[in-house]
Amino acid sequence: MSGQASARANITAISLAEKCEITTLEEDIYSTGDRITVTDLGQQMPVPRGMPQINNCSYLVEKTSSTTYLIKDITTEDYINSLNFTPYVEGGNLNLDQTIFIYEGDS
Repeated sequence: MSGQASARANITAISLAEKCEITTLEEDIYSTGDRITVTDLGQQMPVPRGMPQINNCSYLVEKTSSTTYLIKDITTEDYINSLNFTPYVEGGNLNLDQTIFIYEGDS
């Protein structure tokens, strides 16, 4: 069995914009077209972190710099509009959705 290495990035900012952009602490973690899941946000955390609308959801990313990514709907590939979302406060993670390949040999 083989697959991609796990890749997690700490979120430092999320925009309230027609094209929601996420900024990460780590550089060059993801590439355009990668599928990520946003975690550890929302009002239910010990300290409210904002943006519950995107928490625990998966998106396609479009890399805009070494630390910024626009997020898109996986099915339609439309940009996520976050203008009316709860403002981001702090914390959260982006996690690369892993693709696992299972190879079955003749046994």
